[in-house]
Amino acid sequence: MNAHDGAHHGVERVTLVREPGESDSWWTAYADRLAASGIGGTSREVIEADARYIVDHGIFGAGEPTASRWPATRERRGLVMGAVQSGKTASMLAVAAMALDRGVDALVILGGTRTTLWIQTFERFLGQLDTQPNATRRRLRIPAGEGSELDGSDLSLLYSLSDSGVKRALQRRRPIIAVAMKNTAHLERLGRNLRDVVYPLAMQRDEPFHLLVIDDEADDSSVVDASAEGLDEIDVRRKQIPRRIVDLWESRQQRGETVQANVYATYLAYTATPQANFLQDDTNPLAPTDFVASLRTPGPSGDPVVRESGYRIPDGIRGWYTGGEIYYKALADVPLCLPTDDADPASLVPDAVRGFLVAAAIRLNRSQGRVGPYSARGSRFRSWNEAKAIVIDPMSMLINPSSAKESHFDVADAVIAWAGGHTEDHCDGVNVGAQGRDLGTEGLVRDMDERRDAWVTWLDRYRSGTAKVDELLTLTDPRPVPEAWDVVRRLILEEIAPGTRVAVINSDERADDRPEFSPRRDANGVWCAPANISTIFVSGNVMSRGLTLEGLMTTLFTRSASTPLADTQMQMQRWFGYRGGYIDLCRVLMPRDQLNLFMDYHENDEALRRDVLRAMDSGTVPDLTILQGRTFRATGKIANLRAEPLFPGPRPFVRHMNPAGADGDNLGLVSNLFAGEVLAVPAGSAKRGLLLPDPLSLTDAAGLLERLRYVDHGPGSSGLEASRWQSVANHAQIPATDESLPLYRAPDVEGSRDLGSESPYAIAAYLRLWSAVVSRRVPGLTSTDEPSVRWSLIERDLLVRRQPRFWVGLRFGDGEAVVDGPLTNVAWPVRPMLRRVVEGTNDLDASWGSRNYSGDVIRGDDLFDLVARGIEPQVTPTGARLPGSDGLILFHVVDRFDGHQTIAAGVSVPLGGPDHIRARSGA
Repeated sequence: MNAHDGAHHGVERVTLVREPGESDSWWTAYADRLAASGIGGTSREVIEADARYIVDHGIFGAGEPTASRWPATRERRGLVMGAVQSGKTASMLAVAAMALDRGVDALVILGGTRTTLWIQTFERFLGQLDTQPNATRRRLRIPAGEGSELDGSDLSLLYSLSDSGVKRALQRRRPIIAVAMKNTAHLERLGRNLRDVVYPLAMQRDEPFHLLVIDDEADDSSVVDASAEGLDEIDVRRKQIPRRIVDLWESRQQRGETVQANVYATYLAYTATPQANFLQDDTNPLAPTDFVASLRTPGPSGDPVVRESGYRIPDGIRGWYTGGEIYYKALADVPLCLPTDDADPASLVPDAVRGFLVAAAIRLNRSQGRVGPYSARGSRFRSWNEAKAIVIDPMSMLINPSSAKESHFDVADAVIAWAGGHTEDHCDGVNVGAQGRDLGTEGLVRDMDERRDAWVTWLDRYRSGTAKVDELLTLTDPRPVPEAWDVVRRLILEEIAPGTRVAVINSDERADDRPEFSPRRDANGVWCAPANISTIFVSGNVMSRGLTLEGLMTTLFTRSASTPLADTQMQMQRWFGYRGGYIDLCRVLMPRDQLNLFMDYHENDEALRRDVLRAMDSGTVPDLTILQGRTFRATGKIANLRAEPLFPGPRPFVRHMNPAGADGDNLGLVSNLFAGEVLAVPAGSAKRGLLLPDPLSLTDAAGLLERLRYVDHGPGSSGLEASRWQSVANHAQIPATDESLPLYRAPDVEGSRDLGSESPYAIAAYLRLWSAVVSRRVPGLTSTDEPSVRWSLIERDLLVRRQPRFWVGLRFGDGEAVVDGPLTNVAWPVRPMLRRVVEGTNDLDASWGSRNYSGDVIRGDDLFDLVARGIEPQVTPTGARLPGSDGLILFHVVDRFDGHQTIAAGVSVPLGGPDHIRARSGA
């Protein structure tokens, strides 16, 4: 392949040009299929560049097998992060093709936990990658048949391998390829054949044998978690899946290395929701410890040769990925997402169906010359291409009422009854086919006459929405919306509704068949229109992974969860995808609280994606930050998750001190600070202490805390805490040249003790971050207001005004005045505090000192500066300083007896600063 000049940030721009001699390569065959699929040239270049990175830096990141950089276990594990409904399979097959060309000896593609998803993956492999006419001479494939032969096939034969066939493949260097269902029985059978047949014969060859396992939807049943034990039988079987995957290359008698000295294994996880994969303990056998990568998506902005989440394509909006950036940000003012809180619950389903039917009529009106869904039912065509060109593209609606399967049938019956003009008790008489029940029109006619305004409202909504979409996205191609309601009404009653079906998609035996969105042959071999040209789908969990609804325009999402899980609910966003051609007609109806959750999930997802992109440039797998929220968890797949806020709290206190006689640096720091002009507290006696006359800025306050020194605390710039704050800076998109970086500036002390949020260096890093993000719209950040607000929604002027200053005080106590040492240079006599220290440590037994009450207001040491300046404290009911208030750094002089003193420090931090909630595994 030829590469264009201009590589940038490790991304190579390449073209899909076939070189002489490449006609038999796996990649060339797949590249041809990509080109024929209609994917634009720029997108194909990015798919190729990303795949080459994954192959070069991931699968072969340690060199060819036997290279010195391979670990002693002969195993490498990595993860590729995609986006929901973004086309991860295209990348997965590209990586598979390139890896086969690089000479991997065996490829296993794990294609989902459900039969439908497994068959879908298998058929895509056959139709897009295993396409050469001489395929049987190029590889040994299991299962050997077609996709239609998989369901219900004999498992004992499905993955069978003969000695002669494997020996011939090894001798002729033909790869062994398996597309397996992620099911314990399937994996057990495949693993047994690899161990009993393939690996012994590979040992006879006396050469390295490289196995590549690509795990699609790798967060689904592939995460190891100790909480699996004690679950019901089905869940326990699923939790066996990770162990069965590892069995593909390890022996249970000798865990931690491949089954043979010549077997090398690479495990590559693909998922759009990798929270659990990253949060599982990195000693787990499928944890991504060696490499990570993030796929990019096409859209309105971004340079395709720069490694960032999106890239601009010349194809226009039809080629854009329409994900969270479009639904929740770029087109938020249209809006595409409509809160349902004020609607009558009984009217939600009928009104959403009205919206879908009106949108479908508008699409048909725009598709001049194309056959509508009703007329298409009786049409026959000479070829697949003719059917595709003549019939309107599929149009879909999704109603996701709950996870309960019975409710799906109830909702479907209600839709049929309403549209058909009869009661739900008589729905069984409606025409039912393999793809669902016919919608009917009698009830629609009555509703249009009685509630005309409800229908016209949707038409007006689309008309104004289309104009806003064109304006916000600066689109120039006209997309008409009929002015006259009568035109839309006629299209609905004559073409849309009579050609629309209602289908239930779930695991119940009464459910309808898997949707068919492509032209198909009838029993006589004649080409017909797709079965699902216009369909209202009712579904639940089945729609939360892997299954794409083509032409999805209207989604009614009414389900809720008592404990929302970000990764699970993110997968339910079936409205994402490549819907740019009709994005102005897309609407998602859901409660406001659920919409806010999806917006938060998106911001956290973007933050994680930037972390992964940075890790790609660094060539390491750092301690990635997985965000969750105050009202939702990152995942339910990992036990003992704890929430770790960025905000150190309104009153963090550094209780840790140096040993008596070893605090010279900190005593000297305090002495120099308070040797000059000071304010006595109270005036005239300084009985409580001293206050510097001028406050410090956020960054100066951070610098002061960073000057504290300890003999046993100093995590340095390369530990976990430093990595955490580097991740925070990356989330905030702070440029490398910004003077606020690095946020975390701890000294390096060997054997450093972990102080967590009570470390002065962590508190300082927080103050630096606050200063750095005042002018930035940072995804994933919320404010520390009570209640919190999404940081990106707060006006910049308000953020600037609310930046706190920090007063600096020195707290005295009731001890005897200090008569020697550095503190004698302080402007007033220093009397140390008599504070209890935890036995055997150098930690104060408590944090802030006295907390005196005056009326209903607590006037404790955390308000020392306000009392000193005669200002009435303004605090929240929890005692925190209000947003926009000044803060305080208060040094405490603690008597350690025998004439020694040490310094402790408290910080009073106003609300209104930045925060996020990090998910951490472990007790």
